[in-house]
Amino acid sequence: MSRKVAFQLAGSILLLAVPALSQEFSADLVRQKPQNVAGTKLSVSGDKVRFEVTGQQKEASYAIINVAQRSSMMVLPSNKSYIVSPSGHLASSIPLFHIDDPENACKAWEKAMQNPGTCKKLGDDTLNGRDTVKYTGAMENGDTGTAWIDKKLKFAIKWEGEKAVTELQNIQEGPQAASLFEVPGDYQKMDTAAAHKSAKKKISRPMPPANAQPPANK
Repeated sequence: MSRKVAFQLAGSILLLAVPALSQEFSADLVRQKPQNVAGTKLSVSGDKVRFEVTGQQKEASYAIINVAQRSSMMVLPSNKSYIVSPSGHLASSIPLFHIDDPENACKAWEKAMQNPGTCKKLGDDTLNGRDTVKYTGAMENGDTGTAWIDKKLKFAIKWEGEKAVTELQNIQEGPQAASLFEVPGDYQKMDTAAAHKSAKKKISRPMPPANAQPPANK
């Protein structure tokens, strides 16, 4: 998986709500719309959320979100490195927030967002055999959608928006290994600016013509 795709992974949890500290579980995050989007494995433990693209031939990069610090970290096993976003960076880009009370999720949303959109509770609903509370609302950018908050997980297990539909499937409740949310000790921290510069350089590097011949040996 390319580094560009690794950075884009953070968008996979754009509309998910992070549960209270005690809840731990894993699930498959499936993008039902648009289709043909790679699946994502999600692991949650307290304030930490890890997700990685599945079905990769090589060892996949993954993201770790720390909700308490509102920061994210991209881990790149291919070159044993990781990149940490500035603290507070998620506040304006990824609406992660605690839902202590699934019956009153709008209050948590409004508290977490700098410029919250509308939010309305629609009532109880059952989704894939799980008890949920259904909400409708709008993001800061005006996009509208419907969310199903799992009463037990205190987590949005489905979001249906205008351009995307995301759902958690194969939910497995239980403790998650601490190592999932830690960077291996032999990995090196990369500077964010340097990482972007390196990626940009690779993209702008001209490719040789398809019919180019190797230089002759002298």
